[in-house]
Amino acid sequence: MSAGRRTLAIVTALASVGVALTVAAVVRQSDGTPARVLSVDPGDGAALTSAPDAVTLRLSTGADSVLSHVTVRDNTGNAVNDGRVRADGKTGLRQPVRLTDPGDYSIAYHITFSNGQDATGILRFSVGTGAPPQGIVDVPDPILDDADHAHGIDPLGATLLVIDGLVLVVVLALLLRRPARHRRPPARASTVSAASGHLDGSPDEPAGR
Repeated sequence: MSAGRRTLAIVTALASVGVALTVAAVVRQSDGTPARVLSVDPGDGAALTSAPDAVTLRLSTGADSVLSHVTVRDNTGNAVNDGRVRADGKTGLRQPVRLTDPGDYSIAYHITFSNGQDATGILRFSVGTGAPPQGIVDVPDPILDDADHAHGIDPLGATLLVIDGLVLVVVLALLLRRPARHRRPPARASTVSAASGHLDGSPDEPAGR
């Protein structure tokens, strides 16, 4: 196989691997039952007599606690989160809160599941009022600030970018690589002289004739 054909075969193989990995990642994200939030505690419309110390979410599959957000606010719109959300078992999230006053509270969540899917929702509950919370009002986004909103690239996307980058580097290296040219060694002087004498038809005659 010539060098050109060998390079083309390698480039084609690497491109096929990159396409296969990308397709597999897309299938992984879209395959199976959509991920969802199974339950939230406190539940929507709950009327509690005492303040909880956390809001917990039960999920159908695992979630990324770094990319997920759960924000609890009082009836004036102030956030009452007490720290960041963290994993609670394999398929749960727990958001610590500090509730000091009776009243209505809202829960807004944006969950990023480990398979790349998302889920959002808004719930309301009351504490110490003896009555269910009032109707839904405007609830701010679950993300508290721009720093929290800067998710960056998800792990799956980062992996695909790295793979694509490596494939591109190898392909470029193969395309830029030139086969070494084999140079013939220079003819020796004696060889050239002998060849010249043979062509002239004047070989050396024996002495004395």
